[in-house]
Amino acid sequence: MVISSSSSSQEKYDVFLSFRGEDTRDGFTGYLYNALCQKHILTYKDDENLPKGHQISELKKAIEKSKICIIVFSTNFASSTWCLDEVVHILKCKKNIGNVIPIFYGIEPSIVRKQGESYAAAFAEHERFKDKMEKVQQWKDALKEVANLSGYDSENLRPEYKLIEKIVEDILLKLSKYVSTNDPFKRHLIGIEKPMEEIERLLCIATTDVRIIGLHGMGGIGKTTLAHAIFRKFYRHFESYCFLNDIREEYERYGIIHLREKLLFELFKDKTSLSMESIPIQDRCRRTKVLIVLDDLDSISQLNRLLPNVYEFGDGSRIIITTRDAQVLKSRADILYEVKRLNDFEALKLFCLHAFGQNSDLLGYEALSTSVAGYAHGNPLALEVLGSSLYSKSINEWESALDKLETDPDKDIQKVLKISYDGLGDKSIQDIFLDIACFFDGEVDRDYVESILHRTERSDATIAISVLIDKSLIIECQSRLSMHALLRQMG
Repeated sequence: MVISSSSSSQEKYDVFLSFRGEDTRDGFTGYLYNALCQKHILTYKDDENLPKGHQISELKKAIEKSKICIIVFSTNFASSTWCLDEVVHILKCKKNIGNVIPIFYGIEPSIVRKQGESYAAAFAEHERFKDKMEKVQQWKDALKEVANLSGYDSENLRPEYKLIEKIVEDILLKLSKYVSTNDPFKRHLIGIEKPMEEIERLLCIATTDVRIIGLHGMGGIGKTTLAHAIFRKFYRHFESYCFLNDIREEYERYGIIHLREKLLFELFKDKTSLSMESIPIQDRCRRTKVLIVLDDLDSISQLNRLLPNVYEFGDGSRIIITTRDAQVLKSRADILYEVKRLNDFEALKLFCLHAFGQNSDLLGYEALSTSVAGYAHGNPLALEVLGSSLYSKSINEWESALDKLETDPDKDIQKVLKISYDGLGDKSIQDIFLDIACFFDGEVDRDYVESILHRTERSDATIAISVLIDKSLIIECQSRLSMHALLRQMG
C-alpha cells in the first residue's frame, strides 16, 4: 500500500498508541495516555478517539496522520489480528522517519522478536486458517522488525511511573525536533533556522536554572516571529506557559493590572486568585516550571511592574522578552540576543513567497523582484508588506510601485518603524536621529559623527547615540555607525 502525500503530510495527532486493550488499557497504557495528555501531547487512543462500530480503516487514517507511533507489546498482543494489522501499517507509514517506539510491557523483547511462548501459541492459532498464511508471515516479519527497534523494556526501569516519565521525555524531545511540512506558520519561516539554533543553545532547556532571554532589534525584524517559533517548539516541556502579545499596545489600552491578571490566568487557568500580591500565587509560581514570553515591551517600568524582582519561578523556568530597546533588558535579562536582518538570498525568497505564492515563478520579474527586495534591506515585515501589495500585479504596476517607493515610502512599513522614533520621547535625541539619517550616508566612524554633532552645539551627542543604538535605530559595528535604509527614509 502506498500512502498518498496528502494523507501522510497532514499530521493530526502527535502520538498514536497501539496496544492490546484487555492487557493494558486500564493500567499501563491508560497511565501513559494520561501522562502524554498532561503534557499537551495530542494522542490517539482507540477507546477515546474511535467511535463504536467504526472499522480499522479509521485506525489506519489515524496512524497516517500521527507523527509518532508507540506500540505497547504485552502478553496477549499477538492474539489480536487487529493489533497485528496496526503494526504492519505503522511500519509501512513510519519506519523511514524513525518514529516508531516499541514498549515491551511484562514481556521480553526476544519473545516478540522470535514469536516464542504466548506469541507462538497465538500464531499457531492464526495458522489454522490456511488462506491467511501470507498475512501471518507479514505479521511475523513486522513483529521481528519492530522488536529490533530502539524502545523500552518495563523490566529495566522501575517503578512504573519512572518508565512513563522517561517515555514522555523521549516523545517531547522527538516532537521538538519534528518539522511539519504542512504547518503554514513553519512554511513561512524563511531564514529562521540559524537564529532558532542560536537561541535554543542560549535557552538550554535541559538545565534547572531560571533564565531570562532578551530578543532585541528594529521594528519588523522578526523578534515576535522568532519568539513564537521558540514557544511553539518548547512549550510542552513546561508545566505552565503563557505568550503575552503586544504588551506595549495592551499596556496603553488596558493598563498593568489587566496584563498581570492575563498572565496569571494563562499560567494557572484560575480566575479566583489573580493578584500578584497573593502569597498562595507567589508560592505556586515558586513551585511551577514556566515558559513566559513577554512580547514588545518598551520600558523597564513595564517589565518591573509586570514581573517584579521579588517574583520567583520554579526550577528550569524560562522567560523570553522581545523589545526594540536593548536598555529594557540590561537590568533583568541574563542573555541578550540581537535579531539581525535576512541576507539577500533569504530576503528574495521571503519576498517572492508573498509576491507570487507557493509557486514562485519569477519569469519576467527577476530584476524587479531583486530591486524591490533590496529596498526592504532584509527587513521581514517590509518584505511581506511589499510582496503582498504586488501580488498578481503586472510588470508595469511593479515598475510604478518601485518608482514610488523611492520618494514615498510604504505607509504600513513606516508606521511600524516610527514607533521606535516616537518612543524616544526626548526631542534632542530625535533631532540627532534625524541629523544622522539626513547627513551621514553608509558606514561612518562614530567619533567623527560625534565630533560633527558637538560642533553644532549638540553636547549630548555621545549619550544620544548610545540611546539610538539601544533602541535599534542605528547600528554600531567596530566603532562605525550605520542605519537601516528604511529608517533613513524617515529623515
